[in-house]
Amino acid sequence: MQPTELVADTICRTVELGVTITGAAIGEAFTHIECRPVVEDPMCPSCGHCGKLRDHVTRTLTDLPVVGHPTRLQVRLPRFVCEQDSCAVSVFRQRIDRVAAPKASTTRRTARWILHCLAVEKMSVSAVAKVLGVSWDVVNSSPCPQCTTSFTPSPGIWTRSESSGWTSINGNMFADRVIRVS
Repeated sequence: MQPTELVADTICRTVELGVTITGAAIGEAFTHIECRPVVEDPMCPSCGHCGKLRDHVTRTLTDLPVVGHPTRLQVRLPRFVCEQDSCAVSVFRQRIDRVAAPKASTTRRTARWILHCLAVEKMSVSAVAKVLGVSWDVVNSSPCPQCTTSFTPSPGIWTRSESSGWTSINGNMFADRVIRVS
């Protein structure tokens, strides 16, 4: 028999993000999944020395829907104190770059999914926002960093008007500030 966390990690595919599930709850609006990094990394991002554990903080991220319900990952991150006197950083939390970009409100895989829904499935921004349980603005701004790094368009799908500053994906128009095509 498999431990419950391993089964949940497999179903929700959290292992590919580098986190493991520690708990879950179903709320009225969201499915909440509590998780932590699989590997603790106490290295200071500034000086590279090993920090000392101070405490933990929780970072909440929007993730892919689970069985049609909006999901929130609540990642419990360790915070460390850098004890190097010459270091400019005194307190830092563990980076989770595989899970989400710094200061992002969605996971990286959710940003890719949003772009797929908008560009390939031709869903509206409002429809994607409703499925994820987020605002229109979150969906509208989320795929920007992913456009040039994870999505290679087929010839003929993308058209761009230099004069108007708009980009068209399969006939859907986006301002260049929203989707940048390189």
